[in-house]
Amino acid sequence: MKEDRTILVDICWTLFYSNTTYDFLHIRGNKFNSLIYKLFGIDLVRSRAIRSFEQLPADEQQARAERFYTDYLLPRKISPVWQMIEGRNIVLVSQTMDIIAKTVAKHIGARTYHATQHKEEVLSLYRDFDIITDNISDLPLIRHARQATIITYNNRSRWEKLLPADINVHFIETGRNKY
Repeated sequence: MKEDRTILVDICWTLFYSNTTYDFLHIRGNKFNSLIYKLFGIDLVRSRAIRSFEQLPADEQQARAERFYTDYLLPRKISPVWQMIEGRNIVLVSQTMDIIAKTVAKHIGARTYHATQHKEEVLSLYRDFDIITDNISDLPLIRHARQATIITYNNRSRWEKLLPADINVHFIETGRNKY
């Protein structure tokens, strides 16, 4: 990766072995919620947990996010990714909660962050970038990146089938499953 080029970096399962929203809010899915999500794209359990959290005072929210980062996320760092981003021009792009993205960005010295489900919206903001992700849903970003680094969880062959031949890609294989 070119040293001065912006690197778009996912958070969940890319910087850390964690689905940060679910782990932060202690969410456990259920079959009904999974069915609703598949049919309508609505995660009821996640939405309810976020609404409950957002009722806390702002200072309590931030204190919890700081403890989560220090106590839970740091021990789950994915070391090869951290080595790649050290001292680089980082922009976080993740579907995590805003407060988590903000806290991670502050601690790693990211230039900014985008906590959004619609990551392809960031294409209008960045033209010359690399990307590090584990998400197949990030294919629109990957297709526009100069170089992509894909974190795999025993799914490299699936990635290889989906990626266009002209993509400059590097794989980091974790040798494990996400869950």
